[in-house]
Amino acid sequence: MGYAIAYNRWMLWTIPNMITMGRIVLSVVFFVLIGLTGVEGLGESPLLAAAFVVYIVAAVSDFFDGYLARKWNQVTPFGRIADPVCDKVLNLGALALYAGPVFVLAVGVAGTAADPRGDWEQSLPEWITGGTITGFRPWMLVVLLSREFLINALRGYAESRGTPFGAKWSGKVKMVVQCFAIGAMAYSLAFQPTAFWCAFVKIVSIWLTILVTIYSGLEYLIKARRLFTTAEQE
Repeated sequence: MGYAIAYNRWMLWTIPNMITMGRIVLSVVFFVLIGLTGVEGLGESPLLAAAFVVYIVAAVSDFFDGYLARKWNQVTPFGRIADPVCDKVLNLGALALYAGPVFVLAVGVAGTAADPRGDWEQSLPEWITGGTITGFRPWMLVVLLSREFLINALRGYAESRGTPFGAKWSGKVKMVVQCFAIGAMAYSLAFQPTAFWCAFVKIVSIWLTILVTIYSGLEYLIKARRLFTTAEQE
């Protein structure tokens, strides 16, 4: 028994697992940097630049922990559970900050000299930008959270019945697009808050994230319906 306990403890502290837990630390650093800076010094703040770098490192680490775990045959139950949790903490936490009131333009500021956005972004209708500096809004966060809660509920129910409910490619695409959108927002705030190309990439990636999220949620719903219908027939 003592050997089994020691082995389990060793498996917990594999390099892939340490990378995964390091992502939580980087998430906290990212949140603090954004929280301290807000909209101060857009395009020239070293804290916003640091936040962008921290997010990129954290996002890239998500690839390496899974890759190394498979390559070194160090896939553990802890890693399988912790990895997606850390991803959600990082990305949903970042989006919650970017949808927060600090990035909402004050009444009467849009389209004036005090508007920190570029001319092209200012010209867009409010239903696209939401009157925010980041272009991300609370209802978008609700869509993403609803998808996550729905999938977790369906997966838990399916597995409780002994039915496998693995991830689909649309979920992985959603993750990649979501990371790109967050990176685009972080880059825009840190380096190019008024550039046309940066605003274009940011807006397109945000809306693409929402569309892919909705599609992914519907795909999982269809999969769940088929699985449960088959189970009832059996």
